[in-house]
Amino acid sequence: MIDCHVHTARCGHGEGSAAEYVAAARAKGIGVLTFTEHLPLPESLDPCREYSMAEHELPAYLHEIGVLASASQTAPARPTVLTGIEADWLPSHLPHVERLLSAFSFDLVLGSVHFLEGWAFDDPRLMQQWDRADVDAVWEQYFGLLVDAARSGLFDAMAHPDLVKKFGYRPTFDPRELYEAAAGAFAATGTAVELSTAGLRKPVGELYPSMEFLTACARAGVPATLGSDAHRPDEVGAGFEMAREALEAVGYDRLVYFVGRERREYAL
Repeated sequence: MIDCHVHTARCGHGEGSAAEYVAAARAKGIGVLTFTEHLPLPESLDPCREYSMAEHELPAYLHEIGVLASASQTAPARPTVLTGIEADWLPSHLPHVERLLSAFSFDLVLGSVHFLEGWAFDDPRLMQQWDRADVDAVWEQYFGLLVDAARSGLFDAMAHPDLVKKFGYRPTFDPRELYEAAAGAFAATGTAVELSTAGLRKPVGELYPSMEFLTACARAGVPATLGSDAHRPDEVGAGFEMAREALEAVGYDRLVYFVGRERREYAL
């Protein structure tokens, strides 16, 4: 299997070194491991560096993973190590995101939506804002941003694409129309959908995306990738048997990963 979404202590809210993640992946038989630290956020969104590394750390991050990637090319033992980044879709800070993505080379650029008008809606410390929010409006706003992100052409895949459900807040309406719109945007732009097992470890207790959303993606011909969104070495590959079952249930027989932003296939 592949794990194309992991973080280390560099992100400010993870644990462990990159070498420890490689060792964990090797122990679990992971064939491809892509590191995807958070692209440095603008200081206004992350003044204490709790969500992302500082910009000056990017070269060190790339060097560290590059060394491990070079070693993986010559070592007989798996995994193959690749260098990625997770970049937030930030319409109000697009020059910042575009500048950093163009300044450095990555194998994979994961897109994600974590902020709604400056609110980090998936931060458990800010959950009280959910109790004051119009949940229907939040869902509509989130999926609008998800579609815009896919259409931007900046990202190879969209990570945990229904992250908005993390704490179990659900809309009063049937969200399948939102799923279909997102799947259509992914298909039209060749953007892959990430099946993330992180949701299994969160209050919602299910995969990202839901089976209904994953089904919409499969029906639209959207390629799928796989990630644990590990923030500790022991989370690498977590929940992958359930993920495999979900993928096969909706018709996927292969996954994709990225080398130099080019798509490669990996048979389930």
